[in-house]
Amino acid sequence: MIKAIIFDFDGVIGDTYQNNFELFKPFIQNISEQDFKDNHNGNIFEGKKITLTPEQWEKYFANQKKLFTKTNLFPLKRVLARLSKNFQLFIISSTPDASIKYFLKYGALNRFFEKIFGATTCTSKFKKFQMIFEQYGLGPEECLFVTDTLGDILEAKKVKMRTIAVAWGYHEKELLARGNPLAIVCSGKELLESIKKYSG
Repeated sequence: MIKAIIFDFDGVIGDTYQNNFELFKPFIQNISEQDFKDNHNGNIFEGKKITLTPEQWEKYFANQKKLFTKTNLFPLKRVLARLSKNFQLFIISSTPDASIKYFLKYGALNRFFEKIFGATTCTSKFKKFQMIFEQYGLGPEECLFVTDTLGDILEAKKVKMRTIAVAWGYHEKELLARGNPLAIVCSGKELLESIKKYSG
């Protein structure tokens, strides 16, 4: 029985793809859009084509915060409100914790989430999954992870947690399918339907 839904932030709740791609350009000369997408096939902090120093990451995230506006939130407020009535909700992300909280305030979404596990907490999503399990007494079979990248799906597999992929984020359906998620959804309505289907 599913007790918790864990969300990625960028590309799932936050519409940040174009902003983030543009922000990498000053740091990575001649970065291609494909390289940017490929960097999300695994942990972005361990990318081979996109590597930044700690100082560059700090500047990158500061600039990300400046660019973010209310229009950078996908319309998921009703979805999150409904889910929060029946499940514990968490965010695991590669964006710093404080930035995510700042972004969520734009849409008054903070109240729906039990806790945020961002890059400030740890850069490994594998470890952050384990933190949720340990701190909240949950097993991987009691959680679903909602994400938009193949890399995240593969991270979830390492802890034997099932995923639902959204097709409105960083990776297209064909790439997401390579990770064999439970479902690939294209709308908030489909997301609710899939969670209902697999949460019993």
